[in-house]
Amino acid sequence: MSLRLRGRWKQGGRERSLEDLATAAASNAWRAACNGVLNLENEGFETTSRAQRLDIIEEFVAFLVLVADRVAYERLDDDERGRFITAMALRLSGLVDENRSDAQGPGQYREQFIDKLNERTGLYAECSYSEQEGPGFSMLCVLGDRVTDVLGPTNRKWAQDQVVAIDGPEAAQAFTRALKSLLGAAAASGPRAGDGPTRPLADD
Repeated sequence: MSLRLRGRWKQGGRERSLEDLATAAASNAWRAACNGVLNLENEGFETTSRAQRLDIIEEFVAFLVLVADRVAYERLDDDERGRFITAMALRLSGLVDENRSDAQGPGQYREQFIDKLNERTGLYAECSYSEQEGPGFSMLCVLGDRVTDVLGPTNRKWAQDQVVAIDGPEAAQAFTRALKSLLGAAAASGPRAGDGPTRPLADD
């Protein structure tokens, strides 16, 4: 069964801010990331702890934030795009903090996630992406490398193949479809004014 994410509001007729849209996009990214972990486990790739599952979720989430940035690049001006991606990342950092704190106790999880996201932004910056096809092979390979690093050396090749060929594209496709629907109203704001992936994020 295909992954279904939120692409519309339950109550229509009310104008939504970019921050509202970013919150919905963050929730979709989190759900898609959790589904990615579930798919891996269903294929026999074992995780040993909730913390390790969260490590994988963070990799999928970082990948999807960068997918969101590429989608926003085609639909929002530079200021709107920066606001949207920052709000999405901050909401995700809150989800990371809630789940890490529950699994591992108190920690600097928000800051650690933002640092990881900024690092991943650099890794994905030169990767291919197209409006029609979504993330290219190089972008999917970065995700595959990061996820298999978390899983460890056992069955590394097969895990890489699973993420690159199946789980990464599925997450990106479902997330992008929902995001484009959510951003439909914002798309009327005019042509993009940005130039490449978004700037690094602050952690406050």
